Amino acid sequence: MYNTSLNEKEITFNDLEKKIYKYVCDEACRFMREVLTHLDRRLMDERNTKVYRSKGLRRTCIKTIMGDVEFERRLYEFKTEDGKKAYKFLLDEYLQMDTIGQISTTLVEKIVDNVTNVSYRDTAKNIKELTNQEISHTAVWNVVQKLGSKLEEKEERKIILNKKGKLNGSKEVKVLFQEMDGIWLSIQGKDKPKGKKSKKKELKLGISYEGWKKRNGSKDAYVVENKIAWASFDNSKKFKELSDASIAEIYNIDEIDTRILNGDGASWIKQSLGEEGVYFQLDPFHRSQAIIRAIQDKKEAHKLIKMLNEGKVEESFQYITNLMIKYTEDENKFKKLEKLYTYFFDNKIGLKPYQLREEIKMPKAPEGLEYRNLGTMEHNICDVLAQRMKGRKMSWSIKGANNLAKILAEKASKRIYNVINEVCSGVVSDDKLETITEMITLTAADVNKKVKKSKYYPIQQARIPFTGCAMTNGRKAIQSFFKEKKFSELIYR
Repeated sequence: MYNTSLNEKEITFNDLEKKIYKYVCDEACRFMREVLTHLDRRLMDERNTKVYRSKGLRRTCIKTIMGDVEFERRLYEFKTEDGKKAYKFLLDEYLQMDTIGQISTTLVEKIVDNVTNVSYRDTAKNIKELTNQEISHTAVWNVVQKLGSKLEEKEERKIILNKKGKLNGSKEVKVLFQEMDGIWLSIQGKDKPKGKKSKKKELKLGISYEGWKKRNGSKDAYVVENKIAWASFDNSKKFKELSDASIAEIYNIDEIDTRILNGDGASWIKQSLGEEGVYFQLDPFHRSQAIIRAIQDKKEAHKLIKMLNEGKVEESFQYITNLMIKYTEDENKFKKLEKLYTYFFDNKIGLKPYQLREEIKMPKAPEGLEYRNLGTMEHNICDVLAQRMKGRKMSWSIKGANNLAKILAEKASKRIYNVINEVCSGVVSDDKLETITEMITLTAADVNKKVKKSKYYPIQQARIPFTGCAMTNGRKAIQSFFKEKKFSELIYR
């Protein structure tokens, strides 16, 4: 493998580790190229020659976590049902290789892991350090745009299906909680709002969940159950359609009796009001925030907050009125109280906590869940969007922010990897996997050739690659190959 002389300059363990890692990755790329080439040749031999006419080889390159895999695959000409000429790569169709910019699904996952936490430039740097692949920050940006666009296309299909009544989730719950809020982002270039002082635009975020359960290992901490998130710059009507479709995809809507909708009172949040079983509640955080900003005296502010927590809505309005009379001579305080009164009056329907309303008949919570006070939205705005997209003098294009936000929402829903596999179509069925595994064994036949003792050293056995990791069909194929032989026999000459 490496002939390292003891007379050479000093070599550290770190250097040795990097050299061996690069060597193994380079061998894996060669091995992948060999498997793909043999599979393409086999597809050529087994194709229907009356349907598919070979048009020769075309060179391509796929970026993987192991490095660049360059290989040639055959292009075929065929006729469509209407008699027109068309072309396809049988290898791509067989393996369902719908990559993103010629980047493998596994590498896309690594990019997403990083780009949802750090900048595009830092992501490119991390990928270079953690894999045998070098990728530019522009390529990372392209991956986000392509993946985000595919997620948006998927959302559009969901909305259309939901309008036609063909989107019916299977999960059944009696109560569903929904919370919505927005984050204002600086917009750059031609997307800047025209004719306005503010150059920002609101990115909307919605979540739904079934209730609360205790966090493992904690007596007092709770987490929401089965959180689903969605995000968009869409107008209020389009965002409601996205919200409805996102819920209908998972849940049987007909079985939901009660929906509690929590928000800061913005008109786009209250689009569902008037629908049967939908109840609005003014977000406790925004409610208290408005009080503290309007009332400087802490005792007076906390007294009003307590009134609202106890559901004393009419008393709270009278209390604000009394304060306005008290501070009539102070124009600044009076205007703040007047603004607070108007804000509460516009959202009067949602001032009383949902647990205290006679018109809401809450059923008993399912086993293991609780129905608690609402108000998780500020936390979700921070964790899902703000930490990655706000601050550090960042500004966005509408499309760029929209695409990244959709990826962040899927990650918050804990389904980002399933979605990547779905939109990239990088799925290999079990029967195809057996064929590939068989071919891997055949193409590695020269592994068993005897070599001189002076040219190799015994290698201790270790765990099979990907042991204990999340499994994909590609990883299963590699594991299946390694199970055939000892690691000491897997050295290419």
